Amino acid sequence: MIVDEHIEIIRKYLPQYLSTQAQDKLIKDLSENFPESQDPFKIYRNLNEDNFIYQGDGIIDIPFAIFDSSSGEFEVAYQEGISMSNTCDILPDNEKTRLDIINVQFAGLFPLKKYISKLEEKNIGDDRIQSFIESLKNNHISNLFYLPERKHNEKVILPESFIKFDFNVTLPTSIFKSERYDLNYNENNGDRLFSLSNYGFYLFLIKLSIHYSRIREGVFRDN
Repeated sequence: MIVDEHIEIIRKYLPQYLSTQAQDKLIKDLSENFPESQDPFKIYRNLNEDNFIYQGDGIIDIPFAIFDSSSGEFEVAYQEGISMSNTCDILPDNEKTRLDIINVQFAGLFPLKKYISKLEEKNIGDDRIQSFIESLKNNHISNLFYLPERKHNEKVILPESFIKFDFNVTLPTSIFKSERYDLNYNENNGDRLFSLSNYGFYLFLIKLSIHYSRIREGVFRDN
């Protein structure tokens, strides 16, 4: 929960395109819930535009390179991913001003239940596993972002999962204009799992910034 003296600082850096009402709602959500992301009704929203990908969108069947240490070769694994590239940078309109192709970067999404099963197979103790789950759900792990289960009626669109910011791939945006992907939402039989609400997007950007932009490395870089 955010203390009162930080509210005005946060308000200063809210997106200016939000209406006053939307800003007030976001401030309320942040002051009451930050940095928790366990309520799907606060994290996810379906957006109106489905012709392009927004930053923070979950997409199925993203090809990631997996290194096989036994063979020394890379294999391709298709799994869920989340767009990390800024929406403005990957808009189709930018193709008119770019001299080269536009790429979009994705981070991998991992189902929590499957990950816990792998930890148990490695004989990781239950205390450590429970500590990990608590830290994950409270968003205290810098390179991970917790995502709650998302359902539509009784259909599970996304199981309880987490983003791994240091597991990523870069793809040309042209792929998503072909018949390979349908950018409708999954409940409408498309390949888009979710978009983020204002609150979910704010948390996502905070975690993304913490992962990539910390300046506490302790390395003296001047001669």
